[in-house]
Parts: sequence; C-alpha cells; structure tokens
Amino acid sequence: MTMARARGFDPRWLPLGVTTIGSFMSIIDTNIVNIALPSILSDFNASLTDGQLVIASYLIALAVVIPLTGYLSERVGMKRLYMITLGFFTLGSALCGLAWNEETLILFRVMQGLGGGMIMPLGMALVFTMIRPLERPRFMALLGIPQLLAPMIGPSLGGYIVEYSSWRMVFLINAPLGAIDIVLAYFLLKETEIKPNVQFDFRGFALAATAFPCLLLALSLGTENGWESPLVLGLLTVGAIALAGFIWVELNQKAPMLTLRLFKDNMFRLSQFIQWIGLFSLFGLNFLIPLYLQRVHGMGAAEAGRVLLPMGIVAFITMNVAGRMYHRLGPRPIIVTGLAVVAITTFLWSLVTPTTSTFTMMVLVSARGLALGMFGQTVQLVAYNTVPKDEMARATGLVNVCQRIASAAATAILTSILLMGLTIAGAPEGSSIADGTAPVETMEQAFHYAFYIMTAMSIVGIGLALRIHDRVLNEEKEKTRVAAEAGDSPYGRKPGEPIISPQAAATNGHNGHANGNGAKHAATNGSSQLETLEHEVPVPEPVPASRDRG
Repeated sequence: MTMARARGFDPRWLPLGVTTIGSFMSIIDTNIVNIALPSILSDFNASLTDGQLVIASYLIALAVVIPLTGYLSERVGMKRLYMITLGFFTLGSALCGLAWNEETLILFRVMQGLGGGMIMPLGMALVFTMIRPLERPRFMALLGIPQLLAPMIGPSLGGYIVEYSSWRMVFLINAPLGAIDIVLAYFLLKETEIKPNVQFDFRGFALAATAFPCLLLALSLGTENGWESPLVLGLLTVGAIALAGFIWVELNQKAPMLTLRLFKDNMFRLSQFIQWIGLFSLFGLNFLIPLYLQRVHGMGAAEAGRVLLPMGIVAFITMNVAGRMYHRLGPRPIIVTGLAVVAITTFLWSLVTPTTSTFTMMVLVSARGLALGMFGQTVQLVAYNTVPKDEMARATGLVNVCQRIASAAATAILTSILLMGLTIAGAPEGSSIADGTAPVETMEQAFHYAFYIMTAMSIVGIGLALRIHDRVLNEEKEKTRVAAEAGDSPYGRKPGEPIISPQAAATNGHNGHANGNGAKHAATNGSSQLETLEHEVPVPEPVPASRDRG
C-alpha cells in the first residue's frame, strides 16, 4: 500500500469506475427497451410476437454467453475480453438504433446481448483481482450502483427518451458511452494472467446454452401465454432436462464451465440462498411498485419515477455506511437488519390505499433504499470472500447466471400471484392489471396478496441470515485477538507503528518481527522503505472453497 493510497486518493477507484459504466449500460438495457416497445411495433407495423422476440432475443444471448465468461477470461485475459465484449455491445447498440425492420432489430439485439452478457461478471472479477477480501467493503457502494440504479431508472429514462426523442435513441445513446468506456478500459484496466492451455468444456457449454435460455424464456412467456401452453411446457421440460445434465457434467468435470463445486462451501451456498430470497422480496418490488403506483394511484411513468428517486439516493448512502461498518460488526447484523427493514416496509405497502399521500409512499420507498443498501452488496461480499482469487471469473459468472434466473423466476411468480389475486378479489373476467381495465379495488387487493408473500419470504431470509458470517474477517479478528493477548500485533509490530519490508529488515540485520524491534530499529535509522499503516492491515488470501470450516 502506498502513502497516496493510505492518505489520499486510491487509484483503484478509476478502473472500478470503468467497470461500473459498462455494467450499468448492460443492466439498464434489459428493461429500458420495454418502454420503447410500443413505438417500435408501431414504426415497423410489427406484431406483439415480434415485440416479444425483441426482448427475448437479448435474454437468450445473455444466457448463452454468461457461462463462457470464466473460460474466455482465462484464455484471452480479462482486460482484453472486457474490451471485446464492450465493443460488441456498443456496435450492437448502434446497429439496433439503425435497424430498418423488426428482423434486423432482433438480429442486432442478439449481437448486443452476446457482448452485454459478459460485461457485468467480467467487471466484478476484474475489480476483485485488484482488491483484497477485507478491502472489498470500502468499494461496495460503487460496485452496487449498476444493480441498484439501472433497474430503477431504466423505465423512467426510456419513457423520457421515447416521449421527447425517438425509440432509436434508447439504443444510440450507448454508442458514445461505450466508445468512451473502451478507451478508458485500455488505459486504466490491468491485464490478468492468460492460461493458453485451459480446456474448453464442450458438453457443459452445449447443455448450458440449452438450459438457461429455455428456462429464462419459459419464465418470461409463462405469464403471458399461460403456464399450460405447449410452448411454455416444452421450454420448461427441455430446460429442466438440460439443467440436470449440466449439473451432472459440471460436478464431474475437471475444468467445468461454471464451478458448481463452490456450492459445497457452506457460506457460499447460504449467501446465495439469502441472495435469491432478497431478489424475490427486495428486487421484486422494482417490478411491483411502479406498476402499483401507475395502476392503483393513477400516476404517469415520470411521476412514478420521481416517487422512486429517493430509494437510490438512500441506498447509495447506506451502502457506504454499511461498507465502513462491515469490519466492526461483521455481515450478520447488517444483513439481518436489512432484511428486517424489507419485511416491515413490504408489509406496510399492504396498508397503502389509493388515498395515501405521496410523501408517505416516498418515506416507504426511502426505507426500502435503506434496506437495499444494507443487504444487497453485503451478502455478495460473504460469497466472494469464500472464492480463491484464481476462480473469481468463473464464480462471478456462476453468481450472475443464478441472479438472472432468480430475477426472472421472481417476476414470473409475482405476476402469477397478481393474476390469481385478481381472480380471488372478484375482478371481472377479461380484465387485467397490465392494461388497467380491472377495478381499482381488485387491483389493490391483488397487490396486497403479493406484498404478504414477499413479507413472509423476507422473514425466512432473516432466519437464514442468523447463521451467516465472513470466514476471512473472523480469521483476521482472531489473529488480532491472539496477538493482542500476547502484547504484540499479528504482524510483528504495535498498532500504528511503521511497517518495514523484509528486504529492509534483512539489510539492517534484523528479522523485522521480534517484538516489533526490527521495524523500530529501521525507523530509527531512517530507512526509506517505511510506510505507516493507517486504514488497512495486510490481509490473508481467501480460504479455498473446498476448506469449509464455517
């Protein structure tokens, strides 16, 4: 650690900013197009089926390419692969904006998805190769911006662009941003080790390329076409069979496409279960609340966006606070508190009526931002701190795939709950929430049923979170405690004393660890290799996933 990093600006924020821009562009494109779809269909005189393909083609491309992240990053290098995928995404976005019919738009959306799918896991893996496990909480706020803000502002931003410009600008706006990010990546990112002899998992890729697109498509189309439709049933069947085969192949493969063995680690497995519950209970509100505000309260898209704005601001502040408190408290109280706030605020949404004031709803939205800031990135830190550094690219790919499927499943389940809620509430046959034809009272009751289910899921998450801990953090605390009892620091110096490198200690004839005398002697002699450690301590390498002691 340099003096500049300890006392001033840490230059690692620059590459982190580069990957944040790319991740934001990739995530926001998964939902911003929904708003532009009516204008696209009108311009091309296309059918609703073509419109579904415009959205589904991007999801399919994402699902196919994400499992390749780990292999290609080792074969090509993370920096080079990041620039290539960002280039594909940028070029695909520009071509989408120039598309002359629905067929070319679908083709270019596939190209856009093939690039966009790797951007998020690659960005996360690149950042984690630069920062050690116990440093990660300091960076968690910026890491969480894409996942936090993109789904929230995507629909509102898309609405403004379509209303005041054209649907083509939804895609064309990515071109200059992507070009700038590629240039920044070239100068600011550091290349990782290339492994030319790494083997490609052909069977795993074939099964993944079948399973994940089928499952995502089935979950996306199920609520529109009906879960009993031949298409949806066929996709679910093929996807389930391919997924079972994929799991068997990966667990018996020496060089798997996705390292499913990470789930053998108790903390990785537990953190992922909690993450999925959070996606259902917390991020599911991203889907429900805008729809609730527009259908039950009669707000426009822009007005609903303004109501949701405080959530992002509060969440960003809370993530910074949670990052600073992580070392002192550990992940458990932060995650449990976050999920408790989720449960309370979700239940309170079930008490909201059409006459509830906008201010009250903004307070609830802000409380949700508080929960999101405490929960979202904290639980991911626990998972990634169980992963060895050389497996990080495959781990981020695995987590990203799971999050995509969990998000699609949450949306599908909540949509089904709304449909069943309308029936239970006695809505007239043929009426729906999507087009606002159902009576407000029945829509309100249907939303309440969904809020009840999400509250219950949050309580389940609290129970699981009571068992979570960060193994690396616990080991560091134990090492510090033992050293304090012995009257010395774990690294052969008193807290606040200067550090001396082993080379400097050898030069001065000391070992640098005998009760801190080597460091003191070197300081007395004015060694130029001394540094004062003010904010960080040396961090041990993460415990391999196969060594689970938690």
